[in-house]
Amino acid sequence: MNSLDRTETGTDGVKLSGFLARALGLCLVLAIAGVILAQEYGFPAIIAVPVVAAFCWQALLYCVAVSDAARAAVARALTPPRLATALVAASIAPYAIYSVPTGLFSWTSLFQLVLLCTCVAFLYVLFPVRKWRFTWQDGVVICVLAFPMISGLSSLFRDIFQGFDPPANRLDSLGKLMLIPLGLFVFLVLRRLQGTGFRLFPARSDWQPALSSGGYGLPWLLLVGLLTGFLQWDPPIDNPLAALGSACGKLLGIYFTTALAEEFLLRGVVQNLMAASTGRPVLAQACSALLFGAVHLGRGAFPNLPHATSAAVLGWFCGRAYRQSGSVTAAMITHALAVAGQELFFR
Repeated sequence: MNSLDRTETGTDGVKLSGFLARALGLCLVLAIAGVILAQEYGFPAIIAVPVVAAFCWQALLYCVAVSDAARAAVARALTPPRLATALVAASIAPYAIYSVPTGLFSWTSLFQLVLLCTCVAFLYVLFPVRKWRFTWQDGVVICVLAFPMISGLSSLFRDIFQGFDPPANRLDSLGKLMLIPLGLFVFLVLRRLQGTGFRLFPARSDWQPALSSGGYGLPWLLLVGLLTGFLQWDPPIDNPLAALGSACGKLLGIYFTTALAEEFLLRGVVQNLMAASTGRPVLAQACSALLFGAVHLGRGAFPNLPHATSAAVLGWFCGRAYRQSGSVTAAMITHALAVAGQELFFR
């Protein structure tokens, strides 16, 4: 082994050590939060422990998927068929972890999960794609990943991940979180997709396109949102500090979950591949924005045109941030800032 190899190995080891520390820290925080909520709401251990364990497992998968070093280590250790098999097993594990001990396990639900994950994980293994352009395989995987996330049109995850009394009455977030590591591994490792520029934490080069797009988009978002009735002015006059804290929490939550999932799929995959296929980046940006608006039609009463229209406008400027930076991370920032601003000043 030459000196360069030893240096790279050492660097990878440091990155993996940092990843492990962050992953364990996140699991510890989730476990403590679970214990506190269980005590506050009087949940028996037979329910609290499996639910917390399921979320900790899902958090660990998330950490592996968003870490470049961890993803690379997994890719080196497993062949594509074995990686696809591991992805299916790891993705359905949270459902088994919480449903079996609590008596909510259903073979039908398990079959649905296995079918969904198998379709996503094995398609590129059975029908490999190496070209940087949009293919039928990409279309299938995108549709399968997006279908359970289209609120109002699909109750798949709510039917599978059944909940208990509050605050554990909605456990479908386990399914939505499941799609993030599954999608990242499938596209970045099995598909070997180029051009996403994905990184969990923003680089300096991400901020200028993100803030610029947010600034240019603000008057359009306000105009469309107010004209359609999607936005209703409601500034936090009574308790501005509490509202600001809530908006900051919303900003972080949206950035690490919803913005990551939606921007990676719509900008990092759809806009990226359409631009590569057509050679027209602006057309690809427009198409991904319209698609982004379309998937919001089911939010509330279908068709929710005000929400879909506002989402399409936001999608255009998120696409602008991605096109200017070459990174979905910039689009994630624009997305999260817009939602946090809506949370703070509107209802």
